[in-house]
Amino acid sequence: MKFDCAQFLDREIFQELNRIKAFHPEVIEQEACCRKKTGYPHECLVFAAADHNARMINEYKGNPIGLSNRREYLTRLVRMLQSDRIDGIEATPDVIEDLIILNKLCRERGRKAFLDGKMLVGTVNRGGLKNTVWEMDDMPACYTVERLAKLNMDGVKFMIRLNPMDERCKNTVRYCADAVNEAEKAGLPIFIEALYVETTESGFAMKTDSESLCKVVGVVGALGCRGVGKWIEVPLNNEYHVPTSATTCPVLVVPDEVKSEPIDVVKEYTKEIGLNDNIRGILLGRNIMYNDADPLPIADAIADVWHSGISAEEAYEKALKSAE
Repeated sequence: MKFDCAQFLDREIFQELNRIKAFHPEVIEQEACCRKKTGYPHECLVFAAADHNARMINEYKGNPIGLSNRREYLTRLVRMLQSDRIDGIEATPDVIEDLIILNKLCRERGRKAFLDGKMLVGTVNRGGLKNTVWEMDDMPACYTVERLAKLNMDGVKFMIRLNPMDERCKNTVRYCADAVNEAEKAGLPIFIEALYVETTESGFAMKTDSESLCKVVGVVGALGCRGVGKWIEVPLNNEYHVPTSATTCPVLVVPDEVKSEPIDVVKEYTKEIGLNDNIRGILLGRNIMYNDADPLPIADAIADVWHSGISAEEAYEKALKSAE
């Protein structure tokens, strides 16, 4: 089942989005402050991830600007978030604000208010722009914890890339520790993407062997003034029980994005369920949002397997019928 972006959200709704952003920015805080906070809707969390572009990651499937059309990007996100089984989203301020406005416009048009019941988690550091000379100095460049609290949001997202051979990485360690401390004061949970990288001739390469992941997970668990309230986002590897055993913090899976057939994607995104008790959810990647098929039933099926424990085949068939 193909997905038609132009038909799903028409030009008129984006014209209104542009008008509100230009002339009525107060709508953002008005909408955010009246939103009911959900807490943790499930024991496992299934989040959409939408903070790639802020770090100059625009490529998708060989197209260097494949993620750059903001109307298509937002439309596909809205489609995914229509699922009642998706728990929330991690995103940068520009994306969150656009979604808040679109949620208001959809509600006023009698359509599904897709942010109802969702957790909104704001990304703090995107300053380590890809392929820049300062990339390992991944400074806070987006939300502040103070702003997240003011907007009645539900969590703080931070990324740490540990590179033992790059001195700039020590700044990122400090930024992350500061974010943990600020989140503790604000009473907000923090979601930390933990990556281990090495310097190569062509730039920085992520390492996902268990030794490397155990090291970075151990560092993240100890950062800041508290261990509780941290959700650690750990990249997938072939022996995932090993790095996820390096912490008692809840873990969100950061999956590979190599599958494209819908049922294969559903199976790939749910195979770690039950592997360790602290594996408590997953981030939905670009191969779902930009799938050639409709992203909603794929995302809905993945969430259904995580929340209900049914088979991938049963969940996808059920989601396809629901999306019709």
